[in-house]
Formats: sequence, C-alpha cells, structure tokens
Amino acid sequence: MFYWFLRILVLPFYRLIYRQKVYGRENLPKDGKVIIIGNHYSKADVFMMSTLYRKKVFFLAKKEWFSSKFKSWFFKKLGGIPVDREKADLASLKNCLKTIRDGKTLVVFPEGTRNKTADEDLLPLKGGASFIAYLSKTPVVPVAMSRKFRPFRKNYVYIGEKFDFSEFKDRKFNAETSDETTEIMRGKLLDALYNAREKEKSKGKRK
Repeated sequence: MFYWFLRILVLPFYRLIYRQKVYGRENLPKDGKVIIIGNHYSKADVFMMSTLYRKKVFFLAKKEWFSSKFKSWFFKKLGGIPVDREKADLASLKNCLKTIRDGKTLVVFPEGTRNKTADEDLLPLKGGASFIAYLSKTPVVPVAMSRKFRPFRKNYVYIGEKFDFSEFKDRKFNAETSDETTEIMRGKLLDALYNAREKEKSKGKRK
C-alpha cells in the first residue's frame, strides 16, 4: 500500500522534472520473471526503471542506503534489496533468487557503482548479475540511458532485446564462465547504450 501511495504521489513530479524518451518498449516482457540490467549514473536511475512498469519492481542497492532503521524500512518498501559490494553477499543472493522465483522483476546495475566519468561508456561489470541470471535461468533485458538524468533536460532511454545464458546450461559456473557471461552482458548493455545515444543524436544536438 505504501509503495503505491508513494508512486502515485511522486511519479507526476518525477515526470515533470526528469524528461525521458523511451525506445524499444516492445522488448520489455510484460509477464514472467526477468532481470533488467542498466547503466548507472545517479539515484534517479532507480526511479526511471520503476516507470517502465506499472507493477512494482525490485532492485539491488548498496547496503549504505539501509544504514538506519528508517532508511532500511523505507527502501525495502520501495523494493530495495541491500547488497554488500565488498564481499560475496549470500543473503543478498538468496533475496534476489527468491524475488525471481516469485515471478517478480529484478533490476540490477552491474557496474556496481555510479559512473562519474565521461571517459568510460561503462565501468567494468561485476560478475554478480550474470551469476544470478545463470543460476536462476532468467532472461535478461538491457536498458541504457544516453547520459545522466538532470532536472528539466530530456534524456533518451533504449530497451534492448532480451537474452539469456542457456548456451551455458551444461557448464559449471566457474571463473571462465563468469568472465564469458559478464562479457556477453557488457556487450548487450553497450549495444543499448549506443542505440540510446544514436536516438539522441537523431533528435538534435545535445544541450
């Protein structure tokens, strides 16, 4: 109830302040379990992902977001799943797998932190997202923003085609498999990013 109340309250203001143009909506599964991966510039990225669906989505967020009782309650109500980025977090992994088993949508930013440099299209991806997709046999959809969201400035979002790691189903998940699946994920996310930037260029110069 709290989530839907907050969504109804906040969404109009978000759409007024952060103007987004979304392409590739036909690639977004309406039902069934799915992992959404995205590039990451700011906290606003989480809200953008939420606008893609009318249903509630769940997302991985660094444990610092849950540093107090109120913050923990608040972000968990919004669908947040805390993760410790400094070590293998089994509790977080179990929560992600349960979310997927329940048929819910999980959002992961595989860069692991915000990209604060203009020199890198993507930061190196962490292996956790590909491991979750492999372990849960869940399709993945890449969603990329052309740049960081800023108030009252249009941003372009591209949703790529879904993919999975079924070709690895007969292989154990080891360091080599992790590297290969993560590289595939990186390539798909880069394709979505380049498409988002192409859409932006076709609509005029960046302001």
